[in-house]
Amino acid sequence: MRNARRITFIAALTALLVSTTGVMAEEPAKKEDAPAAVIVGNPPADHPFGKLKIGMSYDEVIAIVGKPTNETSWCTGKQNIPFYFGSDKGRAEAFFKGMGKLDFNAQVTMLPFRICKGSTPLDLIYVEYNTEASGELPK
Repeated sequence: MRNARRITFIAALTALLVSTTGVMAEEPAKKEDAPAAVIVGNPPADHPFGKLKIGMSYDEVIAIVGKPTNETSWCTGKQNIPFYFGSDKGRAEAFFKGMGKLDFNAQVTMLPFRICKGSTPLDLIYVEYNTEASGELPK
């Protein structure tokens, strides 16, 4: 009787392992969710915003568009996740009067007592074309 229980237990355990291994093998590896790259509005091709491509570096963007009217940066909160190595730890926004807004991934600076400060913009992730933009920071 004892051997029958052992054999039943081992068979059930083996069936469970084989079935979960098969399911996991069929599932494709999922990439980490990155921020969605978006272009809002329809900038003309000859406009500076029309020449921008998602993924361009901050220096390339400023060379095309020029100096922003206002800039701001902040931490997204992902810097506190212990094993998060993605690029979305900080954000930077550049506002342009009469043109719109650009968002960048940004480096973060960790200060004492776990205080985070957004700093250097890295790569372009969002373009918002708006000819009526004031260039002022949102309140």
